[in-house]
Amino acid sequence: MVAYSVNIMGYRAIVEAHKRAMKASNFISIMGGPQATFSPETFPESGMDAYCRGEGEYAFGDFLNRVEREEPFDDVANLITRSGINEVRPLIRNLDELPMADRDLVVSNSYLKNVVKKTFYATRGCPFACAYCSNNYYHKLYKGKGPIVRRFSVDRLIQEIEGVKGKYRMDFVKFGDDLFALKASDWLVEFAEKYSKRVGVPFNCYLRLDTIDDDLLRLLKQAGCFSVHLSVDSTARHVREHILRRQMQSENLVERLRKIREHGINTWVNYMLAAPESTLQDDLDAIRMSKEGRVTYPSFSTTVPLKGTDLYTYCVEHGIIDLQTHKSDMAGCSEKSTLSCFSEHEKNVRYNIYLLGAIIAKIPFPWDKLAMAFIKVIPPNSLFKKFRDWVYQYYITEKIFKLPKEENRGNS
Repeated sequence: MVAYSVNIMGYRAIVEAHKRAMKASNFISIMGGPQATFSPETFPESGMDAYCRGEGEYAFGDFLNRVEREEPFDDVANLITRSGINEVRPLIRNLDELPMADRDLVVSNSYLKNVVKKTFYATRGCPFACAYCSNNYYHKLYKGKGPIVRRFSVDRLIQEIEGVKGKYRMDFVKFGDDLFALKASDWLVEFAEKYSKRVGVPFNCYLRLDTIDDDLLRLLKQAGCFSVHLSVDSTARHVREHILRRQMQSENLVERLRKIREHGINTWVNYMLAAPESTLQDDLDAIRMSKEGRVTYPSFSTTVPLKGTDLYTYCVEHGIIDLQTHKSDMAGCSEKSTLSCFSEHEKNVRYNIYLLGAIIAKIPFPWDKLAMAFIKVIPPNSLFKKFRDWVYQYYITEKIFKLPKEENRGNS
């Protein structure tokens, strides 16, 4: 048996490798993860025996038991098989009931053993359903199936981290949750005290800019937070609230960005370029906002409408994507926009923002104005890409994840 956990970006490569393997050997296969959950229509072409949608711990266990007993698994909840798509089971309410992940199965026998940044999850689910995000689909999939957002207890989370720290080198922790903390809750108070004493390793986490206040930042800093990851998405309120449906209070965003830095925490802020109804000036303003907000590392990505999301539906209804060629592939986030509502010139300038925006945000006045004019007339090229790769590597390893230069190849 071979089981794959596949994100949307890696789907094509995995399927090609799987089909090559099938020619050499006969085995049962199953795919889980974002691709199986959010793109069920790709099951027939994948060559898999089953897809597992959503939370897979219990579904995968049932699947394995059926396979071991040589029984059909077509009726197992959460699975997609050649017989059809089964309904997902209710969400796991008490995350503490789950066993610790056996990381040794993967980490001890691969290069991940020596990677010094380790990733953990304190929660599951996101309370928001932005129009462009896979959580938009997830909320629909699990409607009426239990609370979307659930959290491990502090002791359970720290026990897991201590277990990894006791076996492997761990210089930095990344919390991969969609949203690590919304406010200075009792959970965060307990976490700040226990993590700083029992783990004591700097970490990065995801926050939401409009919920940040001094109490939240003080607790994160007390715990050992080195950097935070946030998304503004668009500087244009209309685009942010009505197209992307990121219902974020628009007041004092720059001041909030500055506040994070005042607490000694570095910031990694993402902006979405070429969102429907955005202007070129809206996207150029992202560079200005980053400069004014003292953002440590501003990153830019091209808007990609994912199938199953409301943004995809909007783009189809407005005829701005080619249904024959459109790929719901996150690799498109690092490419020029394919939306037909923008001219080729606008696409080129926006792609230059993706490549050089982080650099321009660091250039002092008045030279930044010259740089802004420069990216409007020079087409994207390989030199710009090299600059972007160098800047990304420097800021991610030095200012966001604080990794030793010789140990920055990934995470586990």
